[in-house]
Amino acid sequence: MKSEMNQQINKLSEHYNALGKQHGYSPDATQQSSLETQEKRLNVLLDMAEDLTHAKVLDFGCGTGHLYALLKQRGFKGEYVGFDISSELLAIAKQHHQNERFELKNVFEQPIEETFDWVFISGVFNNDMEYNQRFMQQVLSTLFAHVNKGLVFNALSRYVDYQSEGLYYFDPSWVFDYCKSNLTTHVQLNHSYEVKPGVIPFEFSVRLDKAPFKAVGLHD
Repeated sequence: MKSEMNQQINKLSEHYNALGKQHGYSPDATQQSSLETQEKRLNVLLDMAEDLTHAKVLDFGCGTGHLYALLKQRGFKGEYVGFDISSELLAIAKQHHQNERFELKNVFEQPIEETFDWVFISGVFNNDMEYNQRFMQQVLSTLFAHVNKGLVFNALSRYVDYQSEGLYYFDPSWVFDYCKSNLTTHVQLNHSYEVKPGVIPFEFSVRLDKAPFKAVGLHD
């Protein structure tokens, strides 16, 4: 399974390298339909987190680093780190955000030797792969082990009226159950926002809190 997963990651790397060379610093480089929709979904993720101003943040699958630009608009003064598997997208990110840290990293092969207050994952789970569910499970379990406060991610939903070829649509209940049963008792799922005005919600976002569970008895 490990070799098959790495083959899929290599294909994704080649795919996004090609998009980066073709589109440069634009939403198209990360398969976004427009800057408006890109910023909408990224802001949904940021809105689901808290205490970000001085936090250490990991942008996993950072692409061209546009999440950092939105953080700066919010007065971000913390530490930003971007991981991606596309060398082309990382080169673009470094050109536009020269003082931030961007790393070419396959977390299945290269250990993470630090922790982060918050981890954000946008669009990473959208491409149709041979092992989509396993890929999500491994990414979330790997990253959540390095989280101090929380992890927020999005995915496409099966509750849609149209599915695009080449993309993967998750059952939100399956995602919730996996996270709740295997990662943390503190799970929030938001499936109510519209990325495009007037279009039914076709994706969802999930927040996983690292806060330890505290049992509450009848007399507490």
